[in-house]
Amino acid sequence: MDSIVIGTAGHIDHGKTTLVKALTGFDTDTLAEEKRRGITINLGFAYCKLPCGKTAGFVDVPGHERFIKNMLAGAGGIDIAMVVIAASEGIMPQTREHIHILQYLGIQQAIVVITKIGMVEDDFRELVVEDTKEYLATTSLKHAPVVQVDSITGQGIPEILALLNGMAAGVRREAVTRPSRLPVDRVFSIKGFGTVVTGTLHEGSINLNDELAIYPEGLPVKVRGIQIHEQTVTTARAGQRTALNLGGVSVEEVRRGCVIAMQGSVQATCVLDVHLSVAADASKPVKRLEQHKLYLGATEVLAKVIFMGRKEIYPGEECYAKILTESPVIARKSDRFVLRSLSPVQTIGGGRIIDPAAKRSGYTDEQALNIMKIKDQGTPQQVLEVFSWENLFGDKEAVAAVSNIEDTDKYFELLLQSGRIVLFENRVAHVEALQALLEQTLNILEAYHIQYPLRAGMTKAELQARLEFAGRPREFEWLQSWMKGTGQIGQSGLMLYKTGFVPVFSKKMGSIRDEMLAAVQQAGYSPLTDYELAGNDKDRLAVLEALMQTDFMAVDGHVILLRELYAQAKETAAGLACTEGAIRLSDFRDSLATSRKYALLLLEKMDREKFTTRRGEERVLL
Repeated sequence: MDSIVIGTAGHIDHGKTTLVKALTGFDTDTLAEEKRRGITINLGFAYCKLPCGKTAGFVDVPGHERFIKNMLAGAGGIDIAMVVIAASEGIMPQTREHIHILQYLGIQQAIVVITKIGMVEDDFRELVVEDTKEYLATTSLKHAPVVQVDSITGQGIPEILALLNGMAAGVRREAVTRPSRLPVDRVFSIKGFGTVVTGTLHEGSINLNDELAIYPEGLPVKVRGIQIHEQTVTTARAGQRTALNLGGVSVEEVRRGCVIAMQGSVQATCVLDVHLSVAADASKPVKRLEQHKLYLGATEVLAKVIFMGRKEIYPGEECYAKILTESPVIARKSDRFVLRSLSPVQTIGGGRIIDPAAKRSGYTDEQALNIMKIKDQGTPQQVLEVFSWENLFGDKEAVAAVSNIEDTDKYFELLLQSGRIVLFENRVAHVEALQALLEQTLNILEAYHIQYPLRAGMTKAELQARLEFAGRPREFEWLQSWMKGTGQIGQSGLMLYKTGFVPVFSKKMGSIRDEMLAAVQQAGYSPLTDYELAGNDKDRLAVLEALMQTDFMAVDGHVILLRELYAQAKETAAGLACTEGAIRLSDFRDSLATSRKYALLLLEKMDREKFTTRRGEERVLL
């Protein structure tokens, strides 16, 4: 079933609901209060078949200023808008605001419908039509056809259906192949079925029994039923008004503004990079960090705006900005949004998302502005490169999704061939981001070598902490491997060092080192303790610490042994296991010519290393 979504817009009581009923036969006012008051309070829905074969789903939105958030919840995902203006009143405040909203939401196709023409004299009607056309000439709807109708008698209805049919035939669904995403605009419960949500499926397709998630929380759900225009189906596709019966979640756990999506395909965020347009008729400038209401899809959330290098933006101006939301939201690049002020309550601007998971800080205003420009205006390869640069070790598919570029494999390959990115399994790293971490690492190691000239280097764990690298252990291993591959960093055991560095022992320290090496070697398998070797002497402790990174090791706590002797002890244990079938403490002790105490310490260390394991009074190899 190929569908399009048509939305109404306009001032309260201008005949939107009556017009939809004339087109479809459905009365979208379903609430008792709506019937009593004669106005639409919540979203209403209807549908009809068009001659082109497509099914038109109508979203009838409220016109009253107090219900504007309901209008915005329904406006997302609209293919064609019908702006309704009563001939008895002409353009009114909500008419202007709804037209602004349609512009900010990027709705390209629209029909302007002059209703209630039977209620006024011809002269007055013609005056309203001329005033309407004059106003529209200054808006994004300047090319929209203007049709006069009487919804009661049906005059003009065939003309509207013909226009809708022609526009619908040109609607294409390029988003069907993307991961599924459905912003929720209604939530309710049906007895015997459970939780039901509705919305316009923005992208992808949803199939019966699909396992999806509710964002921003990420709650897993299963699709138990799908309806399109009151028909039970097994698949919903992008562009269709869709009702989903969800299993695994209660009606209290879902709300308008949530997003149903494929698990892992979207990311909750509180920072958005955007291109913002401020309404020419806004009553005042938009100030930096001033609180507003952000409308994104069906989401309504408090938000603040940060401009790059400016404190305020004046009516009629455009700019790049960051939006900081009070609670997490879900978005994709190129999504549209609307911004409304808190006092006075009015639509002050809107625009499009250029990064749905932006960085909060870390750039100068000039750097942030340049990055935003590339994300917004760059070639596909440039856009993908900057997203790769910002998302170090990001999953390849996730980076592709956030950049919202088609055929990303081709551009990834070009970036690989030009040496701009490196792939680690399925993770992407930009070489400049890696190089920046390498420079930081070299500076850290150089300072460390100056401070501790006797140490062979810095442990991996300490380097990661000082580098403030927030990646997972596997990612830090990738980073180390790449840095060592440059030849500028070396590794000795667990120690990392700047290439060319060697521990420097003064004549005095060298003498202490030689003495300690001789003492530990002479002690053999009757080892000395660290206190016996160094006591509280500062110089001796420094030399001991350096030797612990190279020649010495701690058997248990403070007992010091040569590393090569421990390796020989493991070979001895392995030999006993092979010839005797097991390692007995007495045999191991005699083989090393040591005491029972030290033999036991060595075997217990081998147990901890999972080289051996104890079985009764004996040990065997693992």
